Amino acid sequence: MAEWSAEDERLIRAQVERMAASPIFAQGGRMVSLLRYLVDAAIAGNADDLNQYRIAIDVMGRDARFDPALDSIVRVEMGRLRSKLVEFYATEGAADPVRLVLPKGRYRPSIELDRHASAAEPEPVEQDIRYCQAEDGTSIAYAVSGDGYPLVKAANWLSHLEFDHQSPVWRHWWRELARRYRLVRYDTRGGGLSDWEPAAVSFDAWVDDLHRVVEASGVERFALFGMSQGVSVAVAYAAKYPERISHLILYGGFVRGQPRRGDPLEVERFELIQHLIRVGWGDPKHAFRSVFGALFIPDGTNEQFRWFDELQRASMSPKNAAEFARTAHDIDLRPLLGTIEIPTLVLHANRDAAVPFAESKIIAGGIKGAKLKVLDSNNHLLFEHEPAWPQFLQEVDAFVGGR
Repeated sequence: MAEWSAEDERLIRAQVERMAASPIFAQGGRMVSLLRYLVDAAIAGNADDLNQYRIAIDVMGRDARFDPALDSIVRVEMGRLRSKLVEFYATEGAADPVRLVLPKGRYRPSIELDRHASAAEPEPVEQDIRYCQAEDGTSIAYAVSGDGYPLVKAANWLSHLEFDHQSPVWRHWWRELARRYRLVRYDTRGGGLSDWEPAAVSFDAWVDDLHRVVEASGVERFALFGMSQGVSVAVAYAAKYPERISHLILYGGFVRGQPRRGDPLEVERFELIQHLIRVGWGDPKHAFRSVFGALFIPDGTNEQFRWFDELQRASMSPKNAAEFARTAHDIDLRPLLGTIEIPTLVLHANRDAAVPFAESKIIAGGIKGAKLKVLDSNNHLLFEHEPAWPQFLQEVDAFVGGR
C-alpha cells in the first residue's frame, strides 16, 4: 500500500476535482462520485476491500438486495469511467503531474504522482489587458481571454486583473471560464488596475462602466455573469439592456443591501464591517484578517489567507474599500426583478456566511422562470478542490451550452 504525504493527498484530490470540472466528465455526476469514492478508498488504504456489492450500495444507491449477477450497473459505470480517464489523459490531462488509471478487473485505482513536476496547477490562460474610459473620464481596465461564446463578468469588490490571475483563491475561476468562453472581466473604478481616484463612486456609474466595457470589447450579444456585489450591477444592466443579454448567471449575490433587509442585526453587522475596513483593511496583523477571511473563505489554507490579505492591499485603498461597500449595500433592486425576462441561472453556496442564501432565493423568486441551484459549500468564493466547484461549472455549461 502506498503511503501518501499530506501534500500528496492534496495534489491527488485537486486532480480529481480538476477532472470533475473538465467538459470530458460533463453530465457524469454518478461517474464523478465513483471516481471520488475509489480515490478516497485508495488514499485510506481500503481499496483492496472494494467489490461490486459495496460500490453499488455506497455509490449507486442500491439496497442490500443488490445482486451483481442481475444488475450490471457497477461494471457499466467502471467501464465508462475507465474510458473517460483514458480520454482525459490523452488530451487536456496529458502533462498533469497526477495520473489516475483503472486497471481492468480491479477496483483499486493506480495513482502515479510525479513529485518533480514543475507545477501542480494547469497553466493559466493568457489574457489581454486593455483600457477604456467611462463617461466621467475614469479609466477602466478590462481583460479578454479565451475563445468561444462571449461571457462578460460584472465587476465585484475584491479584484485585480493581474493579481487574480495567479492567486490560489481566484485563478481557477478565470482559467476554467476562459477555457470554455471568451471571458471579458474588468476591475471596478477605484480598484485593481482601474483608476484609484475615480471622478465618482455610485451605483449608476458601476452600471455605466459595465456598458462601456461591453462596448469597448466589441461583443454584441453575450452571457452576463455577476457574482457577490456584482450581482446587483448585472441585474440593473439586464433590466436596462435586455436585448444584449442571452443568459444571466448570478452567483452568491444580493439585490438589497444589508441595511435594507429590515433586520437590526444586519445593520449592526454592516456597520461593524465598515469600521473594520477603515482600521484594518489589508493589515495581516489586524483582527480584521480573521473576520474577513472567515466570511469569504472559512475553509481556506494559510497560503490562501495570505493571498487574500495581499488581494486587499492590491485591490484598493481602505478609503475606497469602505466607500465601495457602503455604495454596494445602499440599494434595493427588488422592483427590477419582475421586469427581467432573460433566461436566468441563480447559484449560491448553502452555508455562505458573507451573503445569506436567502438573498438568492429572493432573486430567483423575483425573476420569471429563473432556476436556483444550491451548492454545498461553506465558502463564498469556491475553491478548486471542493465538489461545489465542478458542480458550478457543470451548471453554467449546461445552462449556456444549450443556447
